Amino acid sequence: MNIAGMTDHLPILMVAVPILLSALMMFLRSVPTVQKIINLAVSFGLFVFSVLLIINVWNNGIIVYDIGEWGKYGIVLVADLLSAGMVLLSSGISFLALLYSMDYMEDKSLSSTYHSLFNLLIAGLNGTFLTGDLFNLFVFFEILLLSSCGLVVAYGKGGFTKSDHKMEATFKYLVLNMVSSFIMLIAIASLYATVGTLNMADMAAKINFMNEAGNLPWHVFPAALLFIVVFGNKAAIFPLHYWLPDVHPSAPSPISAMLSGVLIKVGAYGVIRIFFLIFNGTLYIFQPIIIFLALATIIIGSISAVGQDDIKRLLAYSSVSQIGYVFLGIGMGTVTTIAASLVYLANHAVAKSMLFMTSGSIIHEAGTRDMRKMGGMVNNAPFLSGMFLIGAMSIAGIPPMGGFIAKFVLFDSGITGGYYIPIIIALIFAIFTVFYMIKAWQRMFWGEVRNEKYDEYHSHGISWEMSVPIVILSLVVIVFGLYAEPLLSFAQSTASQVLDPQDYINAVLTRDVR
Repeated sequence: MNIAGMTDHLPILMVAVPILLSALMMFLRSVPTVQKIINLAVSFGLFVFSVLLIINVWNNGIIVYDIGEWGKYGIVLVADLLSAGMVLLSSGISFLALLYSMDYMEDKSLSSTYHSLFNLLIAGLNGTFLTGDLFNLFVFFEILLLSSCGLVVAYGKGGFTKSDHKMEATFKYLVLNMVSSFIMLIAIASLYATVGTLNMADMAAKINFMNEAGNLPWHVFPAALLFIVVFGNKAAIFPLHYWLPDVHPSAPSPISAMLSGVLIKVGAYGVIRIFFLIFNGTLYIFQPIIIFLALATIIIGSISAVGQDDIKRLLAYSSVSQIGYVFLGIGMGTVTTIAASLVYLANHAVAKSMLFMTSGSIIHEAGTRDMRKMGGMVNNAPFLSGMFLIGAMSIAGIPPMGGFIAKFVLFDSGITGGYYIPIIIALIFAIFTVFYMIKAWQRMFWGEVRNEKYDEYHSHGISWEMSVPIVILSLVVIVFGLYAEPLLSFAQSTASQVLDPQDYINAVLTRDVR
């Protein structure tokens, strides 16, 4: 197959390749070295595919890929700027997390089901972002749930988590998401009963027509509220956030990087896709709800992070707070606020993934997750000190890191849009973020060594498999801050496409079906 022909099949390749690789990994469990080589090579190949996909969408417009021969309203994958951008973000972080895993994870985990589950996680993420069908969105959500549950209970070399704590956190995560899945099925069934289709573009066209005609059934609105619950749970927004601080400390650090860097962003993507496509005409009804939940999430996450002594719990509560800023931009609902929200999402994904990988190395180095037992590591671990400081500055919004640009653009666009009170509240709690991130760095790296057993742990150092992903992500954080124009321009174009869903609808409904 030539390159030009292959680009026509990029959407299905992003989903099918990791699924097939997942099955292959099960047959290669007896040769872990071969597993590592193949998995890393294919994961990097998927990243290359994601780059080609976003270039193709940018140059040629929305791509619609039919799966099977079920006609115009059958199963389709749709790549627009939003979905292609999310696939690129997911593929890049997942490749680096996988590389980090090669040394961080215990050999027993790597040689059993880790590679298979990791590929299922990638397939679930890519499928979620690319599907144009509501029921298949549910299917990919289930793939995400099952694979991530299996990965959370795997053991890394620096986990220091008891088995009962892992199982408790995983059980909480599993049960809450099973309830969420049931709610999602109810919402999907309600919409299907109303419009008779599961194709999101077709559904959007029909709901928009009924809304303009003034005969939109009342039960569509409760169904939309159920989607806020579903995606809010995936994103860990208030009051559905409490699973995240338990799961993060229990999960291996590369999986924590995937959970905070990419997985909770699925919730933000879902809200953008469903509400700005399907419920576009009634969006004004739900915007105040989204803004309120966003502010509550910012407040609860920030206050909770301040009181944490466990570094991974602090980063987890920080993720809760930061996803609130993403939802705040979505809730305000203008082109500039959505663009700012997407910039914030990308910056947080990169910086928080890097911080979780760095914290995994810190825990591995210090032999503890408790920051009260650390201190003075700046002399013995200067690399980790510098990397954590870069990530902390970005999350805190301190220039010249990417997080500063993200916060500045979000606050500026909110003020321009007249959302003064939400921005004032968000700005106040942004100060909390500066406090707890810089305090965390100071407790771990400054002052005197407080861990009597430190010398017992720090002698092993950090391998290149663990350091290279951290360096790459830190460089991206800095580039986002110093040269933000390409990201800002892409986010602006994506936001414009999101707010005018007619192009998406036309691309799906007017395509030629062979």
